[in-house]
Amino acid sequence: MREYEAMIIVKPDLPEAELTKMIGKWESIIGTEGGQIIKKDTWGVRKLAYPIRKVTRGSYFVYDVATTQTNIRELDRVLKLDENVLRSLAVKLNDSVDVESRKVELQKLAEAAAQRAAEAMRDRADGDSMSARRGPRQDSE
Repeated sequence: MREYEAMIIVKPDLPEAELTKMIGKWESIIGTEGGQIIKKDTWGVRKLAYPIRKVTRGSYFVYDVATTQTNIRELDRVLKLDENVLRSLAVKLNDSVDVESRKVELQKLAEAAAQRAAEAMRDRADGDSMSARRGPRQDSE
């Protein structure tokens, strides 16, 4: 099994039922022949860097998967045929992967990122409270 990262951008205005059906299809392709999803992120709707087929926003999905090269090729083929998919890209990360250790590693990275974000929010809140204590800024003329 190889480790891949796949990013898929779809039209933002798709009905929930259709989106769920598409995601199920992608995940079934990845899972054939023993493939596994290591991590799945939904980034939500974001502004595109440039319009694609006159669409300026897209729903982002990012998968970290352990699967075969054949499955990734099939996923790529299916994504290219789907008119609701604006862009997709699959990148090989490693030639071999231990799924369980990779899941633990990604979990630790996510926890560290969450901790850094919480510290940044605390620091920002402390900075705001310090400026509030000083009072409004007075300009001297």
